[in-house]
Amino acid sequence: MRRNPIILGLVTALAISLVALPALAATAGVEILGGSYHPASLTVESNTTVTWTNHDPISHTVTSTDGFFDSGPIEQNETFNYTFTDTGTYPYGCTLNVSQQRTPMQGVVIVVPEGMAVGADGNRTPGGEPGNVTLADQVAGNEFLTAFGEAVGKAGLTQTVLAAGGPYTVFAPDNAAFAALGNETVAALLNDTELLDTLLMHHVVRGAYTVEDLMARANATGNETVLPTLTGDNLTVSTADGNLTVENATIVTPDITASNGVMQIIDTVLVPPGLVLPENLTPVENQTPVENQTPVENQTPDAPPPGRVIP
Repeated sequence: MRRNPIILGLVTALAISLVALPALAATAGVEILGGSYHPASLTVESNTTVTWTNHDPISHTVTSTDGFFDSGPIEQNETFNYTFTDTGTYPYGCTLNVSQQRTPMQGVVIVVPEGMAVGADGNRTPGGEPGNVTLADQVAGNEFLTAFGEAVGKAGLTQTVLAAGGPYTVFAPDNAAFAALGNETVAALLNDTELLDTLLMHHVVRGAYTVEDLMARANATGNETVLPTLTGDNLTVSTADGNLTVENATIVTPDITASNGVMQIIDTVLVPPGLVLPENLTPVENQTPVENQTPVENQTPDAPPPGRVIP
């Protein structure tokens, strides 16, 4: 059978053009409405372009806490686009319209490898999570961190970061540290998830640091080093006479490892500069004291720290 050369040519040209077409880039969107990002937590695959659209009559920004992107002021009905090529966790916030309590708008984009299932709601579908114990798991399973664990559970953004992001080092305040804040302050924090997320993410730094790593880093820079937190503020880590402090806190249980980082249990809640905690109406001295753990320097070297430690 003789083939029509015109039709054959058209088919060939169409095939070539289809091969030459680039793959459609994945896209996702975040709405800025009512002084919040919707959704505040977004999980996408690598090589996805995320578009933020401002529906508010006032300006907002989309500013990465790690300096990866900064939209500058976005006016009403304007948009900002950013393409995430590398996997990782990208916390961001608005640098405008910060309240006096310093609870800025916060969001996070978690980028997973291409091909990993992502549901229509922007979250990983069941089966996409790694089988190892995460930092979120370690917090939930530690008897000395029940107050911190409850706070993380209330603050969905922090829970998402600790479950899916990393590697991170978490300086987790123990139960005694939260008790020192007072019952009313803790209750008020649990009812203000925006403020709570700001406070909790000030306890998280990018990178996995053991106590040995922290000591070495501090000693290499004159007995003091600075670690940026996920809120964009800094934590000062200092050494003196062989003792390690993080701001005004002491590490009481070191080096609880997880699949996505390391957790150091500390004896004080760390408050970012400028953040005002809700008023405490119950005097700390009238509270029932909560038993604390043994400081790092007094522990038996061979005794494992509490919690499920992954080799």
